[in-house]
Amino acid sequence: MNVSEVLLWFFGLTAIVGAFTVVMNPNPFYGALGLLMNFLSLAAIYMLLQTPVLSLLQVIVYAGGIVVFFLVVIMLLDLRGDAGDREISIKGVFALMTVVVFAVISTAGVFLYPFEGFDFFYVSAKAIGRYMLTDGLFAFELSSFLILVGVVVAISVIKLKKEER
Repeated sequence: MNVSEVLLWFFGLTAIVGAFTVVMNPNPFYGALGLLMNFLSLAAIYMLLQTPVLSLLQVIVYAGGIVVFFLVVIMLLDLRGDAGDREISIKGVFALMTVVVFAVISTAGVFLYPFEGFDFFYVSAKAIGRYMLTDGLFAFELSSFLILVGVVVAISVIKLKKEER
């Protein structure tokens, strides 16, 4: 088993843990952070599969746009759970250990084991731009419209909550 297979398994398991965090966590803020972990793990998998443009789009569009949008809506609707006590718990220690292991393995994968034969010419940004302005224009505009509808609904719910108070 070589290094790229180990990293592929690691990021695959990290993506699964992030997906379970989204579904199983009752706190929507932590669910959104689990979604971010899932998206970043998928971006790492795309990079290991030698599709850097797809990996970059995954980070910019999903991790950078969608998750930030979800976090803004969560904060606007005040859906945060109770802060509870701020003492050190088993969950906090486990989370810290997970972050440290993730950082160490990622750093080792990037700096210690160079990928030979890594080719950046599978999909160009020009081809993606051409696709998004021709064949993918309807899907792109539809997703933009759905995000706009989500923002309008979030603002209207906030106004209704303020009027009730």
